[in-house]
Amino acid sequence: MKWILALLLTIAIIKSVAGAPDEVIGRVVSIISGGSFGIEMKTQDPRVNHIDSVKLADIEAPSTLSPVGKDAREYADSILKNKTVSIDIDDNASSGRNEWNQLICVIYLMDSYNRLIWPPVNRIMVDSGHAVLNDDKSNEFNASTWWKDPTMLLEGKAISKPTNLVSAPPANSEKDLSSTSVLEKDPHSTSVLEKNPTSGGVNIGYR
Repeated sequence: MKWILALLLTIAIIKSVAGAPDEVIGRVVSIISGGSFGIEMKTQDPRVNHIDSVKLADIEAPSTLSPVGKDAREYADSILKNKTVSIDIDDNASSGRNEWNQLICVIYLMDSYNRLIWPPVNRIMVDSGHAVLNDDKSNEFNASTWWKDPTMLLEGKAISKPTNLVSAPPANSEKDLSSTSVLEKDPHSTSVLEKNPTSGGVNIGYR
């Protein structure tokens, strides 16, 4: 109960900050690839399921069939598995989803005080060398803002750096986040993404 109240308080604080991501909070339960994850939603939104598949907007991670793709998935696992995240869903796409029925998102890690950690995970994956930038002009996001100070214009909205936003050190392929609280690697966790040929939905599997 205390945890739920803390989440509700966090949402209220985030919504008071103009331009801040404030749509859904969830826990990462499955790492599909360096750019796709399964998330257990902790707050309600009519567009999401209790456990849903998400894809990081404006980046492309390599196939998990390749060695570099496996490395990207392991890195994502090391910084995201079982972490609480804030999820900003694309408002331009139908129900915020792509053709694989994945939610298109910008995702932010949260610290132990439920503050959003800057920069977003999308940028961290690119900075670490585990994904490449692929700015899709059809979605609502402007990936170039991820490399700007959050006190500057973000998505066309002037924001001041809120008290619930903190900075993480730059990521690289050597996992220089290993000394921070956002790392909790589980070397045994893997997951798979399967598309239902009948419904078009995506099943989040584990193995």
